[in-house]
Amino acid sequence: MKLKPILRRMLGMCPLSWSIFIRSIQLSCVLLLGAVLLLITWNGDMLEHYTLYMTAQALNETAQAVLLIGMLLPVIVEDLQSA
Repeated sequence: MKLKPILRRMLGMCPLSWSIFIRSIQLSCVLLLGAVLLLITWNGDMLEHYTLYMTAQALNETAQAVLLIGMLLPVIVEDLQSA
């Protein structure tokens, strides 16, 4: 199974990489929670609450970008420390 070596490598990350990884996941969760709350407030009304919908859309896209960057940075830090 390929999952065991991946998990072993993840748990062996340096503290800086681990911190970046955890903080990016936390920030993405907060952004997605904000997007969900805005969509609940939006209530499907495009005429009056269009800005809420667009803000929720932007938060969703930002959360994805933060997660992508948060996955790449620890790999770069690990490679720089091993070199």
